[in-house]
Amino acid sequence: MTPYARLAVLWLAASLPGFVAADSPAPAADTSKPAAAAASAPAAAATATDTEAVADAPPELTADLIYSVLVGEVAAQRSDQEMAFTHYLHAARLAQDPELAALAARAALGLGDAEAGQRAVDLWQTLDPESLKARQIAAYVQIEAEDRDATLAALRELTRLTPADQQPYMQAAQLLARIEDVEERLDLMRALIVDAADNADAQFALATLAAAADDTALAREAAGRAVELRPEWTEPRLFQVQLLVTAGEREAAAELLDSFLAESDDDKELQLLRAQLHIDAEQYQPALALFDTLLAQDPKQPDVLFTAAVLALEVDALEQARGYLTKLDELSRRQDDTAFLFGQLEERAGNPDAALGWYARVDGPNATDAAVRIARLHAADGDLSRARDMLQQLRDQLPDDTATLYLIEGEMLRQHDAEQQALSVYDQALAAQPDNPDLRYARAMTAVGMDRIELLESDLRHIIAQDPEHADALNALGYTLADRTDRLEEARSLIERALALKPDEPAIKDSMGWVLYRMGNPAAAEPYLRDALESVFDPEIAAHLGEVLWAMGRKDEAREIWDRALEADPDHEYLLRILGKHRYSQTPN
Repeated sequence: MTPYARLAVLWLAASLPGFVAADSPAPAADTSKPAAAAASAPAAAATATDTEAVADAPPELTADLIYSVLVGEVAAQRSDQEMAFTHYLHAARLAQDPELAALAARAALGLGDAEAGQRAVDLWQTLDPESLKARQIAAYVQIEAEDRDATLAALRELTRLTPADQQPYMQAAQLLARIEDVEERLDLMRALIVDAADNADAQFALATLAAAADDTALAREAAGRAVELRPEWTEPRLFQVQLLVTAGEREAAAELLDSFLAESDDDKELQLLRAQLHIDAEQYQPALALFDTLLAQDPKQPDVLFTAAVLALEVDALEQARGYLTKLDELSRRQDDTAFLFGQLEERAGNPDAALGWYARVDGPNATDAAVRIARLHAADGDLSRARDMLQQLRDQLPDDTATLYLIEGEMLRQHDAEQQALSVYDQALAAQPDNPDLRYARAMTAVGMDRIELLESDLRHIIAQDPEHADALNALGYTLADRTDRLEEARSLIERALALKPDEPAIKDSMGWVLYRMGNPAAAEPYLRDALESVFDPEIAAHLGEVLWAMGRKDEAREIWDRALEADPDHEYLLRILGKHRYSQTPN
């Protein structure tokens, strides 16, 4: 509510208890509107022009002014922009108040009426000639009216009045970004800065507008010019690096950033971007070294400590992570994040009691995840009953997350070899949500481990009936039929459908290779399996490829692949089953 509206309510309450809107003076109809629109405004005439109204002394708080402000306020709340514009504009004339003129201008913009917007902005600028916001809206109005000469004039006035520390040319660029024709945007920007060739702000604004228009060459040229003009300015230097990253030129980006750091080795923003480039390139130790440098400059940087801790945990540098988290905890900042990360650290370090203590302190967005981790720790300690009780409590508290929590409970039970209990959990969940594809898929994966092929098929076909392009369900059903039944043609058809949907998915390539092998065509199977194994070294895929090579008489190659798989996962159940079929151990036979 505007100050005038608040005053109006107080005035009505205190001075005019019998005030009736119909008896009050009202604004003239907006003559720029059609007759039907004008008829929606009250009929009293107001013949003074906007500038004439400004010349008058400010009136007292009259019933006419109160009525206009209140009607404008109510109309705006009801999104009746036409009514709001008419009454706000009249009130602005009466009160000579730039805030009311601004409200009228915004209502006109909401209408998409450039002419009405211009009238309101003209009044606003007359009432408050130094208002930067009025100049911004004036330029916006001209852009919407597609009057390019007037747009350029308005932008020149805006850049003239805006203090340099408020980046006048960047404000102009943001306004010009509303023009759909990218060349027109750039032409107007060039015209605006024609006399500002040595102004770094102007050149950088052009660079950002050019980048948004996908004119990379111009963006690089203008950003480079901005850096030349003001070498110590970090923002265009960051922008130059990001342009190279976006273009896929990561090595060039790193080299350029390193050259900037050589000149400004204590620039925090440059250092953070360099750390990010290291992380993107999976160069984690150099990234952590940069974080240490930043923290040596200023140890009390909670965001840097947090990011460093997350990265250290990611690379299993547990003691390094502990150091970051300890300092973060001492600052008493990001306490929930700190407790959650400390819980993960202690869990990985094999300290479940300490992990439980940290997780219990977590509140906020990570609270549910922390509670789930507490439940899993109890399950790992052998107390499945307590863990399941906790998950049930969470379902009661978070009904929107019921399906996810059932999935967590089922997976937890499967991990502890309680498949029948897991199946019961999925049954219970599906009784309430029979069409949930994630629950169906989870039950199917549990069923196959229990040799319940008929249940797996039923669940996966239910998913496929709902979503014929569910590639994972198509693949899972096709693979199971190929591996556990003689329905090989049917299996191949399902896998082909899945492969058409996800041609680069290693698991589906593995399925295609396996069904081809099962159909008696190991030579056709080999390329699929090799391609899958090159994408991801998985023991099951390795088992399949070894089986195919063995069948083709290439036993040494098969042994080599199986040995690698055994080293990676010596307890992999499927791999051991395949090897057992050939009575194979790591000793060649």
